[in-house]
Amino acid sequence: MTTGWDAVPALGTWTVDEITGNACPCCHRGYSLAREKVTGPDGRHTCRLCAALLGVSTGAEAAR
Repeated sequence: MTTGWDAVPALGTWTVDEITGNACPCCHRGYSLAREKVTGPDGRHTCRLCAALLGVSTGAEAAR
């Protein structure tokens, strides 16, 4: 099983909402206050919940 940013689906498979940064490419749900956006390398992004499942450290976790 792939973890980290490598587990985020390839950019070529994203929907329009995911390409424009309005939805998570992992769970396909829109970003909100409860589902915060986490940005990674190469323009990839995911919601905070999926980032936790993928084992990606977020800015808030790195500051601790």
